[in-house]
Amino acid sequence: MLKFAKNTGILGVSHDRQRYDLPLDKDGGSLFLKILIILMTFLAVLALSGSYVLSAMKERWSSGLENKASIEISAQDAEGNILTPEEINNATDNIFHFVKSHPAVETVTIMQDEDIAALISPWIGDNIAFDQIPMPNILTVSFKKNVEFDTTIFEGRLKIIAPQARLDTHESWLKDVLRFTNALKFAAILITTIIGLITIISIAGAVKTRMEVYHEELELLHLMGAADNYIAKQLQRYIFFSSLQGAAIGTFTGVVMLLIIKLAIGQMDMGLLPDFSLTLTQILSFVLLPVFIAFLGALTARHTVLRVLRQMP
Repeated sequence: MLKFAKNTGILGVSHDRQRYDLPLDKDGGSLFLKILIILMTFLAVLALSGSYVLSAMKERWSSGLENKASIEISAQDAEGNILTPEEINNATDNIFHFVKSHPAVETVTIMQDEDIAALISPWIGDNIAFDQIPMPNILTVSFKKNVEFDTTIFEGRLKIIAPQARLDTHESWLKDVLRFTNALKFAAILITTIIGLITIISIAGAVKTRMEVYHEELELLHLMGAADNYIAKQLQRYIFFSSLQGAAIGTFTGVVMLLIIKLAIGQMDMGLLPDFSLTLTQILSFVLLPVFIAFLGALTARHTVLRVLRQMP
């Protein structure tokens, strides 16, 4: 039943912001729309958080390996003969002094035997007597930023000093890892975009459905002189508050799920992964997400309503 706002004074102008000329808030489809927005927002929070974690992972791996290299002094020579600890240490000292004096090198450190043992123990076990087997020596090198040099020539000088030396700049491995994380991040952003498009389409469909349900009432309002902008504002306001409520619930549920995930992985020893924490900017993005979805819904509703009303007599 058509009801005009009280104390209107002028047809098509309502001074009561809480009333609708149409019973939009009592429509059975309102609950379905809110549930849909809750689910879409929940998925958007998870997708965005995944993108944030991947960005942190990329940053950690890049900062941890960029401009860095390792030099391995093998425990055997090119012919496969096992070298004595004294020979390995002599070769290591010679390599160390050469690398330290190189103009492109910022720092160089010789890893301790216990650190090397910790690196290889996951593959060979902890029950191995490392003092009874030949162990390589490893040097970690940090290069100066914005200083270009030929790594091939650098490695060639290393092999002149110690033929069994091997330079690993981690470049190929880092490129593969970063390419993989970029692909996952793109997928997360794409999923978020698809969720946004589905939300827009769903809101537009919900608005059209309500306009079809109240087609006669809308047509009567239109014929009596109610401005298109007046009718659009009512549906726009209804969609805004419905979207805001649903998005707030969806964001809260998503954040709770993230906290549960953080607690679940908090007990795991996952050194390769970054801490599951959010920056202030990322937290702010979640706080503003319901407002963004509400404005997006309101704009979608306004565009849909005005387009449909233009086709009415």
